[in-house]
Amino acid sequence: MKIQAWALAGMVMLGSGCISSIRTSSHSFLDAKKSEALLQGGPDDAARRITELMSKRGFPVTEKQVRKDGSLVYVFKGQRTALTTVSGGDIVYGSTNTVGSMFFVLLTPREDGVTRMDLFGNPTLDGRAVCSDAPPTWVPRCDKNVITGSLWHGRDQMTGKDEAEAIRGMLLELELGQTSGPGALIARPEAPPEAPSQPTCVASEHPDWAGASAVQKKKLLEMCRVPVAQATDAN
Repeated sequence: MKIQAWALAGMVMLGSGCISSIRTSSHSFLDAKKSEALLQGGPDDAARRITELMSKRGFPVTEKQVRKDGSLVYVFKGQRTALTTVSGGDIVYGSTNTVGSMFFVLLTPREDGVTRMDLFGNPTLDGRAVCSDAPPTWVPRCDKNVITGSLWHGRDQMTGKDEAEAIRGMLLELELGQTSGPGALIARPEAPPEAPSQPTCVASEHPDWAGASAVQKKKLLEMCRVPVAQATDAN
């Protein structure tokens, strides 16, 4: 009998501590100002360049949206890893879930022949992007939260850090690449100094702390160290 992966995942999640939604994005580790750049040429030139950089990292383009103001939003999506979870007592359940990333790129043409590029990324679970708090207005609306157990071992790969590092790497590659011609980097806006981040929670006060193993306590400590901006909402 075939059991759907999401059903199995639900069984595993129920046995992995409290259930909570994952709400995060690349902005938890890389703010909006550090996620934008100015490229020479029109939106099509910028689209070809960013598609090349995304594809090299395993994130092919999956969608193109034309906005009313003439700007374009490109969507890139790909998998990063597959995680297998086994849980149960007398009856053992197992499931494999894929963790990946989805990137949104806004290309806005300017009158001076330059295109502004804004990048934003979310982790995905089995192809479904997580929601985030206060995303850019140009990012498609996210209505359904991705929910996992608070101690699920894949949560540390769905913090938004991988997406931030990918964006940072692509912008750095643009800096080191061609210096003129369509798609060449012209400038990156200066970002204001970042405020010190605050911890999300106190691990010892978490409801799972008292009965957690050493490994689980380590995961709780790591979870509570992430910035407040990416805190997960308990359901």
